[in-house]
Amino acid sequence: RVAIARAVVLEPPVVLMDEPLSNLDAKLRLEMRMEIRRLHQTLGLTTVYVTHDQEEALSLADRLVVLREGAVQQVGTPEEVYAQPVNSYVASFMGYRNLLDVTVTATAGPSATVEGDGIRLTGANRGSLTEGPAKVAIRPEDFVIGDGTENALDVTVEIVEYHGRELSVSARLAAGVPVYFRTDKRLAPGDTAKIGVPAERVLVFAP
Repeated sequence: RVAIARAVVLEPPVVLMDEPLSNLDAKLRLEMRMEIRRLHQTLGLTTVYVTHDQEEALSLADRLVVLREGAVQQVGTPEEVYAQPVNSYVASFMGYRNLLDVTVTATAGPSATVEGDGIRLTGANRGSLTEGPAKVAIRPEDFVIGDGTENALDVTVEIVEYHGRELSVSARLAAGVPVYFRTDKRLAPGDTAKIGVPAERVLVFAP
């Protein structure tokens, strides 16, 4: 669950909303979300909004509080929480669909080299790790297709979903590990592709 509020220090009057849009259809949900945001900006009231929906959290919040089993994991602006998650749990909630189990084999300043299940990647060391087990978080939209890409991986396409301007692709590495990515390239089940991701987009966390 994610609680979002206009201010960290809650001063009365405080408005509490607990998943108010959960039972609405998609069109009405979007309209009401914009209306809630408009009222919040107009009235300037401190509002605590509880939701499981990442898109709602990002679009409505001035500050995000990510909770796990009642414990605060991270507090920050939507941009901070989305782009700089502090651990693998926050990363998984904020759109990092690819969470791979790896082992740190080398570090150099803010970067770390990891290996696992036939892959070898270099990424940003977000857990001050030196060696041992870790998790790598990569957003589907951060992958690019083509030879010569950084952190290259060979994958076999399994499922392709058409989303208009882009495709959402479920693929597998040679070792059978699932990988999800988005692309505007036309792919079909059974195709093989080489995908890569810039090192700064590969986040390495403690497991």
